Amino acid sequence: MEAARRRERILERLNAAGTPVPASTLGSELGVSRQIVVGDVALLRAAGQAIRATNRGYVLAHPTTRARRSFHVTHDRDLLDAELSAIIDAGGTMVDLSIPHAAYGRVTVDLLVRDQEDIAQLLEQLGRSPLLSELTNGYHSHTVEADDEATLDAVHTALDALGILVHED
Repeated sequence: MEAARRRERILERLNAAGTPVPASTLGSELGVSRQIVVGDVALLRAAGQAIRATNRGYVLAHPTTRARRSFHVTHDRDLLDAELSAIIDAGGTMVDLSIPHAAYGRVTVDLLVRDQEDIAQLLEQLGRSPLLSELTNGYHSHTVEADDEATLDAVHTALDALGILVHED
């Protein structure tokens, strides 16, 4: 299959997928290596396609009409599960995690955590690996999406109830 057609098929597959699709899966479906898919996705992104790389695979970032808000929090590893559950249980979707870094500026990782299954997968993948937020003594922020502002207010309330929300002046 020629490269241009392969990239079209990657976009079609991501557009139809309801969950992230790993590069290895795309490679198997298209009869190429994972590395070829990674290169194709890089070219698609350079051409302006809104493809996000999450810890579970690629997703096509559709333009959203959903409400979005950043929440700044600080906590240690012991409250990670509670933080994620608070966001999900209030009706939000955690899009990413960001930290400020002296040398690199803002470092952002796309996560796309939508439900308890996503939380379980993320926690399993993390294992005992150091958390990105450990570089900033637990301080980090999340972009959260929801159907409406009222749901984002509920996320705010839930994070505040945990005592992890950073109140900015």
